[in-house]
Amino acid sequence: MSRKDVIIIGAGLAGIAAAWTLQKRGHKVVVLEANDGPALEASFANAGALTPSEPEPWNAPGVHWQLITSLFDPHAAMKLRLRPLPGLISWGLRFLRNSTRKRYEAATRANFALSTYSARLTLEAGKALGLAFDNLPNGTLKICRDQAGLDATIEAAKLLEAEGMRYHVLDSKQTVEREPQLASVADKLAGSVLYPDDQSGDARQYITALAEAAAADGVEFEYNTPVTDLLDRAGRVVGVYTQSEVLEVDAVILTAGQASWQLMKPLGLHLPVRPVKGYSITLDMSGLNSRPAVPVVDEAMHAIATPMGDRLRVAGTAEIAGTDKTVRRDRIDNLKQMLRSLYPDFADQILTGDLKEWTGLRPMSADGRPFIGQTRAKGLWLSCGHGHLGWTQAMGSAALLADLLDGEETKIDPAPFAADRI
Repeated sequence: MSRKDVIIIGAGLAGIAAAWTLQKRGHKVVVLEANDGPALEASFANAGALTPSEPEPWNAPGVHWQLITSLFDPHAAMKLRLRPLPGLISWGLRFLRNSTRKRYEAATRANFALSTYSARLTLEAGKALGLAFDNLPNGTLKICRDQAGLDATIEAAKLLEAEGMRYHVLDSKQTVEREPQLASVADKLAGSVLYPDDQSGDARQYITALAEAAAADGVEFEYNTPVTDLLDRAGRVVGVYTQSEVLEVDAVILTAGQASWQLMKPLGLHLPVRPVKGYSITLDMSGLNSRPAVPVVDEAMHAIATPMGDRLRVAGTAEIAGTDKTVRRDRIDNLKQMLRSLYPDFADQILTGDLKEWTGLRPMSADGRPFIGQTRAKGLWLSCGHGHLGWTQAMGSAALLADLLDGEETKIDPAPFAADRI
């Protein structure tokens, strides 16, 4: 390995994880971020879930019917808006083309390998640095309201059993024993699946603390510094243009989420990553005598309720709406309804208290796998397109990226995530 000067574009989960990892390996790292601080985009108020148990891409077989019917259903878990469609044709066709059973299962297995590796690194770094992020090591509980949903959830887990997936199938009584706050809805549950290896916490707290540790070790962070263009010299990316200067380095790493494709387009590289909008509400639980103790995933609503200390975050839904960040009432209402359906005994109490609404744009790749590694433009590297697995895969993506950059043997197969598959 030779020491390299590296610029990382983007100070979200992927960017800060990469910065910390590369600095530890001896590289000189500068992080450029358009916002005035770290983790202010897709990771600001996400679900807070470290879930190797959720590696499935969103373009599951039959997704085209989901998208068509969503046009007429304001409460659909995955919602397609018509306005951005003209700009999504190429990405959308690839998204649908990769929804065959064979490609879907291959992406699921690849994501599981990366997620499992990454979650371990995330917790190891958190422990080593003493990071406080409302961590819960209690697994996640996926509830199912009918037998068909439970059977499908079990089949999905069986697909990964040989890869190391651990899970426990619970009936409704066992589900309530695991999470007593579900007692009021026990008669409405077919059962659940517990994933003991999952964990949870506040992703923004984690990555902000990791940024502070990285800065203390020598990583330079330049906020309010948007990159306007990449510096291309004879087919090799050798630096970046900001609004005030030109910076030249050995390697440029794009971790700018859904905005990454716009910087690559002038190079003739068409990165199939587009925004898929997610929502969350964060509620104050400090007044409750009894609180949920485990994150609960609602299989039917494709959403999760995650305890974070005195807070409860309810997050989910997927809205293909371009770069529109409007907080839509029907989507927020979906999350409120999910909360009431899970915890009717106290939902209205906390819904009338302090409530923070948020929406963000997840960077979704067309084939359901992130892009990690060097692109066809030498000197330009990627760690982006993680979709709903941003926190789960951030540290593993950083380690895989660093191995590739340093020319070292990787700990997992890099082929499914190759950045030159664009």
